[in-house]
Amino acid sequence: MKFVHCVCFAAAVAQKNPPTWPSSVQVFSPEDATSKIEQVVNAAFKNNGGTDPANNGQFSDERYAFLFKPGSYDVDVPVGYYTQVAGLGKSPSDVMFTSVHGPYSDEGARSVQDGSLDTFWRSAENFETRPQIGHMVWAVSQAAPLRRVIVDNDLFLFVARSCPESNCPADFASGGFMGNSKVGGQVISASQQQWMTRNSEVGSWSNGVWNQVFVGTKGAPASHCGGGEGTNPYVNVELTPKIAEKPFITIDDHGLYSLNIPQVQSNYAGVSFDGGDEVGFEDVYVADHASDTATTINAALEKGLHVVLSPGIYSLDSSLQLNHTGQVILGLGLATLIAAKGQPAIKVGNVDGARVAGVLLQAGHLATDLVAVG
Repeated sequence: MKFVHCVCFAAAVAQKNPPTWPSSVQVFSPEDATSKIEQVVNAAFKNNGGTDPANNGQFSDERYAFLFKPGSYDVDVPVGYYTQVAGLGKSPSDVMFTSVHGPYSDEGARSVQDGSLDTFWRSAENFETRPQIGHMVWAVSQAAPLRRVIVDNDLFLFVARSCPESNCPADFASGGFMGNSKVGGQVISASQQQWMTRNSEVGSWSNGVWNQVFVGTKGAPASHCGGGEGTNPYVNVELTPKIAEKPFITIDDHGLYSLNIPQVQSNYAGVSFDGGDEVGFEDVYVADHASDTATTINAALEKGLHVVLSPGIYSLDSSLQLNHTGQVILGLGLATLIAAKGQPAIKVGNVDGARVAGVLLQAGHLATDLVAVG
């Protein structure tokens, strides 16, 4: 069922659909040559990824969003710092990767004690992948979510390096998040020191170090305190009490974009790929850090428009303010908001259903709360 949702007022001027994306957003089509796609994504990874030097790009100013139209892709997509890879289909299976690796996150350092410990600030969502190597690699630590993804085979949450010894140690990894995703095979967390999985379905789960937490996840292991040989510390909460999945962007056969806002679910287990309320980009303001300020973005929010923040660093001289029911601010490419003048980066008024997603919030030079809720 298709829902139509709008918080806009009559005074709001219709926005362009399709929007004019800045160069930090690249939209790919199945008709694009594999070499063309790889040239773009590899150039970004050269800036914001790789292990030479270790954790290359960790404090880069560059931000990237790679959006894939529905179809099949035989292309590898390494995901570095401040990079988002997302499908534009209504269902994850609308965008399929069949290459050797597909979208993947490698560790940032080639050593056991460093490994993925600093592999932060990236995301992948809304696609299906069938890697030819037999597993998807998402070797990350904090702030690197995997959402709305179908992995047809196994999922490795660490890097398994080959070595002469029969018992090769796994490089360290420390924390991560997977939500609303389906893994057909086994999830192997191995050296992951902690991990959070919510509203997902897995064939089985293996390993873990200190604590693996599951909420509303089918196929997850039962709760266990750990401590004994061959046992792992797991916390399993059968149902998610209340959840609102992250909004996401889709494109239709005519090239028109929509913002999809999943509905709130209660006492829920497993995945939900329902698109929820659908808002055409006529009612979405697309901001660009190179030209927009807090004033221009707030003017759009005041009119009742939703806001999509293109990748970049936004230095705000005042707070972004959400004061309309159901209003959304959605960042692409881990858009970064820097608070200034002691003001929060975002203020949410006394309204229901407002959502903020996909952004990094950075403190300014004066003490401040990064988000204020009315």
